[in-house]
Amino acid sequence: MRLASWNTRGLGNKSRGNMVGALVYRFQIQFLATHETMVKRVSQPTLNSIWKHHMFEAVQCESNGRSGGLLSIWRTDYFTLIQSWVRKYWIATILRYIPNNTFVLIINVYAPQHENKKKIVWSQLTDIARNWSGPLFILGDFNSVCSPDERLRETIDHNCITSFNNFILDANLFDQHLTNDDFTWEGPLGKFSRIDRILVNLKGVQLWPHAILITANPESSDHKPIIWGNKLVSRGPKSFRFNNSWLSPFSD
Repeated sequence: MRLASWNTRGLGNKSRGNMVGALVYRFQIQFLATHETMVKRVSQPTLNSIWKHHMFEAVQCESNGRSGGLLSIWRTDYFTLIQSWVRKYWIATILRYIPNNTFVLIINVYAPQHENKKKIVWSQLTDIARNWSGPLFILGDFNSVCSPDERLRETIDHNCITSFNNFILDANLFDQHLTNDDFTWEGPLGKFSRIDRILVNLKGVQLWPHAILITANPESSDHKPIIWGNKLVSRGPKSFRFNNSWLSPFSD
């Protein structure tokens, strides 16, 4: 299985769709979660530019003016939608993963900045995780870090770190190790942080034990896309340094 998550900082025109489509093609993404679309609805031409040669389905959460907005989109030759829920800060989709006939729950998250609102989101996601028995993937921009060394030249909020780690623990999730990078976001004045991540439950880890997590070129966003899966070989120009030891003898 091949998942990607990217805060694109806008998805309001076809050129932005082509930017995302290049990533999708390069890494043969099967499910994509994007955040900060900054539009009420991503247009059909823009959606078409993401997967030019494959059938797809999508679920959206509209932005609040130029703030927020979520899009979950997937190839229908890999996933069949069973059910979805849309909330202000997340989209949950139950899908059947066709290659191994497994029902998976994938939650696309764009967490709020305010700590009290984050705690509400963490509580909602914990309840979902505890009541789902299959593979679970929660991916997105969490606007939180797990430790102080995941921020550089930024203010450290230890209460926020504790709250986020408690959520991961209470929801019985595993934070996927980033193999080729330390940070996923770059701000002004040399600020860096790792606020984009993928959290997986035990069932997901057991089904895909050889999956890795990498970053790719951020293009015109201040966030790097993150890609999770097996055999992550780029079909286009490499946007990161590839290590052959990442290759697995196992198929997706």
